[in-house]
Amino acid sequence: MEVRDLGRICSPFIVLECSRECGFSRIYNEPTEEQSREIAGMKVCPACGAPVRRRFF
Repeated sequence: MEVRDLGRICSPFIVLECSRECGFSRIYNEPTEEQSREIAGMKVCPACGAPVRRRFF
């Protein structure tokens, strides 16, 4: 049986979530240029003001 490298199955996801777990989160898959600016600029949760965590997978 031949084994092939299929590469990545899906593109990476970026998740922004509140560090206080107030319920705020945003999920991005292949963010646009505008969304990339939003991701880079968001430092605090818009709902409660806590720092925002970024997770990449």
